[in-house]
Amino acid sequence: MKIAILTAPNQWFIPYAEQLAEKIPYAKLYFDSTEMVESFELVFILSYHKILDRTFLDKHKYNLVVHASALPKGKGWSPMFWQVLEGKREIVFSLFNASSAVDSGEIYLQETLHLSGLELYEELRQKQAEMCQKLCLEFLEKFPHLSPKAQSGEESFYPKRSPKDSELNPAKSLDEQFNLLRIVSNEEFPAFFYKDGKKFILKIYAESASSAGGGVISSLIIELENYVFLNATQQKEILNYRNDPRINANFYTRHTIGFKEHCAFVESLRGNLCKEYFVLRFHQRFLGSINFTKSKERAEFGFFGNPDISGMGRTLEQVSLFYAFYVLRVQELCLEVFSHNKQVINLHKKFGFQVVGEKSIKDAKVLLMSCSAGGGVKP
Repeated sequence: MKIAILTAPNQWFIPYAEQLAEKIPYAKLYFDSTEMVESFELVFILSYHKILDRTFLDKHKYNLVVHASALPKGKGWSPMFWQVLEGKREIVFSLFNASSAVDSGEIYLQETLHLSGLELYEELRQKQAEMCQKLCLEFLEKFPHLSPKAQSGEESFYPKRSPKDSELNPAKSLDEQFNLLRIVSNEEFPAFFYKDGKKFILKIYAESASSAGGGVISSLIIELENYVFLNATQQKEILNYRNDPRINANFYTRHTIGFKEHCAFVESLRGNLCKEYFVLRFHQRFLGSINFTKSKERAEFGFFGNPDISGMGRTLEQVSLFYAFYVLRVQELCLEVFSHNKQVINLHKKFGFQVVGEKSIKDAKVLLMSCSAGGGVKP
């Protein structure tokens, strides 16, 4: 059976889509429906926010969607988060066949997710993804002995959520607003409130069970340190990584950079409003480096990761996108990459970058890639 998984680029679900693809033999993973030139017997459409036209749906025999509501109730956007906000602890997930009308196809499977009422954003996302994976695998296990049923009953719709929906009311208690705090993302759309015209941001973490009483918080905090504020020891550390042959091979400048040259470069960054270079650390460990050159509503960026830690590209990409679109507030993010660096090119494509041109540097082909602000992570 030819099976495909379609999810959106630059979305929270990507790692779970990759896991699902590994669990389904020969399944192909796509991040853009226009790239699916061949027909499939079955396509799982998961966390994909673009409207699929009739031509696409007719091309494949089954187009299956997982929606976190007891359809036809709760159609629309972010149904699980809206239900958590309503105080519900039992969320019905529906696996149905996509149709031209929004969330209106025949239902194959429904299963209930039970919540404790204490889960925060990351755990809710994980439970949501695991339920999606479970329903997809259950469908394959029972296929073709499943009989779909038409949706029946009164329908309802949820609107699209946006960062402004994370606003707290300072006149209300935390207990009254706890469900809202559960569905905010500390980094993408954090909770906030206004006091005397000034905006304040709140971040929420759960204390880990193993460290209860010790004051240790279970959280993933990645620190960004500007090059210009690093001490001499830290400067030497970043320089050693930059000169590592595994890193140096992917830069235009490939000679070994001396400490004096490095310090002169860092000094040139002081007071430069267009260029920013950052070190990323987690628990004092070097993860990588990202840099930006801003020009009006556009920025160019680059990064390199700790060569001794595998899989850092995704983290660096996510941090770069967030910083560019939510801190620098640019509308377009651009980069250059050698055409032979297929792994990095594919990584950028997964996050919404497209090839917009090419050039030659010392007889080597370089691709120019770009991503617009509209393709960022959504709540």
